[in-house]
Amino acid sequence: MNSTNLVFFLIWGLSGVFFFFAFLIIWHKRRSDLQPYFSYGLLAAGILFSMQLLSILLDFDIKSLSLAKVFGIIIALLIDSLKMMIFTKVGMDYATKLAYPLSLNTHVSRRKVKDHLLKLSQFMIPTLAVATLSILYSIILFKFTNPEIASSMKSLFDGEMKAENYSAANFVFFLVAAFGEEIIYRLGIQNYLAIHLNWRHSRYWLAILVTSILWTIGHTGTLSPNWVKFAQIFPIGLLLGWLFRKYGIISCILVHGLFNVIIPLLLVIENYTINTIVFNY
Repeated sequence: MNSTNLVFFLIWGLSGVFFFFAFLIIWHKRRSDLQPYFSYGLLAAGILFSMQLLSILLDFDIKSLSLAKVFGIIIALLIDSLKMMIFTKVGMDYATKLAYPLSLNTHVSRRKVKDHLLKLSQFMIPTLAVATLSILYSIILFKFTNPEIASSMKSLFDGEMKAENYSAANFVFFLVAAFGEEIIYRLGIQNYLAIHLNWRHSRYWLAILVTSILWTIGHTGTLSPNWVKFAQIFPIGLLLGWLFRKYGIISCILVHGLFNVIIPLLLVIENYTINTIVFNY
C-alpha cells in the first residue's frame, strides 16, 4: 500500500469509527423515539445477516473450520447486523425529520412514517435510468482508460473475469456490499450530515457531496491508477445521493445491486478480462 492509499485508508477508517460511535450514542439516547423504526431495523439486520452467512457457506467448508473461527465469524456477523439495525433506525428517523421519501410499501403504526412512503411505481423509472447510466458510464470509462485491478481484488476471481471464476459466493458478496453501503452511506451518513450540520433542503447537496467523497475514498486501492476508480465512483455517488433525496433508500439499493450484478454478467458474455473492465462493489 503506497502512502496515498494509506492516507485515504486512514481517512476512511477514522470516519467509519466516528460515525459508528456517533450513531451508537444517538441510538442509545433516543431508543424510545426510534421505536417506530424497530421493525425496519430488524428487517435490515436480518437481511444482512442472512446474506453474509449465505456468502460464507457458499465460499467455505464450515466443517473444516475450527470452533474458534466459527465463533469468530458468528460474532462478526452479529456485530455487522447490530450496526445495520442502528444505522437503519437512526437514518429513517433522520429521513422522516427531513421529510424525505423512504420508498417503502409497508406501513407501521406511526403516522409520521406513513406520510413519507412511496409506492414502487413512483421510483422504478428513475431507478432503472440511474442504473443504466451508471453501467454505461463505467463501461465507457474503462474502455478508454483500461485500468489494472489491484492485487487485493484479483484473488476474488483468480485474475480474470471468466464464467468459471464467478461463483455464487461472489454474487451474494457484492449484493451484500450494495445493501450495506447504501444504508450506511445514503440513509445514515448523508442524513446525519444534513441534520447535524444543518445542510437541509437547498443545502442538502453538501451532504451528498461529502458522503460521495467518503464513499469514493472507501474504494481506494482497487484499481491502478487510482484516479480511474475515483472518476467512476464519485459521480455515481452523487447520482445515488440525489436518488435518495428524491426517491428514497430502496431506489439506491436497487441501483447499486443491479450495477453489481449486471456488470459482471456483461464481462462474462462479452468475454472481457477483468483487467479491461472492473465493476464497482
